[in-house]
Amino acid sequence: MILFVTDRQTLRGLSVSHFLSAGIFSYVCPIETARFLCEKKDISGAIIDGVPALSQAEALVGDLRLRYPELPMALIAPPDSVPNASAEVIRNDADLPVLADALISFIRERVGWKYDLTTYSLSLPSDSAEATLLGYPFPLSPREAVILRCLFAFAPRVVSSDDLLTLCFPEGTQRAANLSVQISRINRRAANIGLPDLIVSEYGKGYRLNRAII
Repeated sequence: MILFVTDRQTLRGLSVSHFLSAGIFSYVCPIETARFLCEKKDISGAIIDGVPALSQAEALVGDLRLRYPELPMALIAPPDSVPNASAEVIRNDADLPVLADALISFIRERVGWKYDLTTYSLSLPSDSAEATLLGYPFPLSPREAVILRCLFAFAPRVVSSDDLLTLCFPEGTQRAANLSVQISRINRRAANIGLPDLIVSEYGKGYRLNRAII
């Protein structure tokens, strides 16, 4: 997953407005909790916002680089600054969509995040209406698609309900009960095709993708 470190509300919204629609899941946090999340979560790349506190962001990049030498990192920097950090520098353009495109390019090219997720049994292309399961059409609602894509990205590991809610619905509009309803719908549809329990619930731990399709 991507660690997106920013204190700016305008940038925090990118996790919903741009990242999710590009099939990217991110843990969004302020600088104060970034080290903790990087230690506790499965992080494959980090984006650190250096506006307006560039020195703090540089210090965080340096600390993470010592702990995780191979971690791809990008630093969002003010336009005229000369950052002292071992990270790819992305200038903070006044045009938010331009900045978002640059961040997504970093995630795709440097982190290696794929949009289409496919195995022999399950295919989740960019258009969720074209998903297939066991060779059959398996259309998904937007909420179902994001849940299944997240579990696919973590497979074969178990994902806690809290992490699923944080990653799939960062706007905070969904609750555990809603999550359970969406997963039940996915499983009912999968059972009609011939694969019961596409999403497996592990009591007290969370959910995972059925290992039969991985």
